[in-house]
Amino acid sequence: MQNDLVFNLIAARIDQLPTLPGVALRLLKAIQEPDPNINEISRILSSDPSLTSKILKLVNSSFYSLRAPITTVDHAIKLLGLNTVKNLALSFSLITGFKKNSAKTFNFAQFWKDSLTGAIAAKLLAERIQPNLSEDAFFLGLLQNIGSLTLACCLPDQYGMAILETEKTGGNYLQAESQVFGFNHMEVGEYLTKSWGLPESFCVPIGYHHCPQNAEGTKTDCIIRTRLLHLASLYIDLFNAPDMALTLGVIDHKIKEYGLADKIDPADFGKKIQLQAKEVFPVFDIELKDDRDYVEILEKAKAEMAKLSVELIKELLDKNKEIDFLREQTTLDGLTSISNYKGFQECLSREMSRAVRYKSPLSLIFSDIDHFKNVNDTYGHLAGDHALKAVAVCLKRELRQSDFLARYGGEEFALILTETDLEKAFLVAERLREKVSKQNIIYKNANISLTMSFGVASLPLEKKLSSEALIKQADDALYRAKGLGRNRCCVAGRD
Repeated sequence: MQNDLVFNLIAARIDQLPTLPGVALRLLKAIQEPDPNINEISRILSSDPSLTSKILKLVNSSFYSLRAPITTVDHAIKLLGLNTVKNLALSFSLITGFKKNSAKTFNFAQFWKDSLTGAIAAKLLAERIQPNLSEDAFFLGLLQNIGSLTLACCLPDQYGMAILETEKTGGNYLQAESQVFGFNHMEVGEYLTKSWGLPESFCVPIGYHHCPQNAEGTKTDCIIRTRLLHLASLYIDLFNAPDMALTLGVIDHKIKEYGLADKIDPADFGKKIQLQAKEVFPVFDIELKDDRDYVEILEKAKAEMAKLSVELIKELLDKNKEIDFLREQTTLDGLTSISNYKGFQECLSREMSRAVRYKSPLSLIFSDIDHFKNVNDTYGHLAGDHALKAVAVCLKRELRQSDFLARYGGEEFALILTETDLEKAFLVAERLREKVSKQNIIYKNANISLTMSFGVASLPLEKKLSSEALIKQADDALYRAKGLGRNRCCVAGRD
């Protein structure tokens, strides 16, 4: 799912990733041997009496519905398989290990209640959809939102900002995370599980589970697991929803979309998840202080769901897409399809906050097309519009994916270069100036040649600077370049 840029962003912003407890790390190492030694794995598990007790308690519950009781780890491995026991051990270790790292502002108890609900749902779904996945499903379901916990523990202040942004705008929390961090919790989860050495069949579904449509093109096994996790995440939403009928309707819609209507009844499946939760939660030392009668509630929700129109459900599913689309439209320039002034201001504020927080370099470039009025006067305004679009394409083509380009206004463009100091930014400006000057723009048999002037400024690491002051520095450098004859680059603070 992720490219190198996202990996680098995560690595730069999260100094130390959470690690699994020692017993879990030893277990993973033993499992990943070419020829795993079952006796050694059994010894690792048995070395932690509390872990062994919890594994045996869970496997002897109705969650596994075994005919005869299991009394030892060896017996559990032989009867349930090494993979199942391993995943249960990792699940218990994960919850125990992260309890020590809980953030003050994070609802730790609710997170694990939701995660266990997702784990139960994932296992039960796998048993219905593809039984051979059920061994991994519980641990996979437990891990699906581990990125949220990682962000809350490692970057609590910024994570709080993302939550506030979502509450304030009513927008998509994945987008709010991306605005604050430059990545979202799915990407962090994928990155974290890769760092733990978990296989692609775990990492990729975690990286896509809220957006399963983006998993198309990956391996078939990963697509199935991603859809399974997506449905499990919807059941988490169901038990937190103020209007269960609407959420149940969304689940029903997705079940039909995935071709599973003959295998899963949404409401009946919800009842089964809740019944299993009552037995599983205490084994993980998590209280279930919820005395609501979910059988009755889900029956009512099912009756209400039947009254909902297909159009309403689709409208609900498209709501976030529509919000994202409208938000995007307000920050895009209609002519060049790059960001506009509003988008520039939002990005500059965000990137300056990051640069100050992480003491990383940030540069700003202002550029202006030289004698642009002559283009409009000579060839007409339509030719001028065509030239503006061509310049935008040229500039964007030469920039990194992490750089930001906006049409600041008229024939003026602004560029925000992350992780870039003043000297490197000047070299970027020179390269862009040269590319534009060599570009031959053709409009209705007319050849239009353009040059641009550039002003470069950088955010100082040693003192505070407002966005207005940084903009003024870049703007002053630009006008110095124009005053010196145009088609050149000038740096703020240099004669």
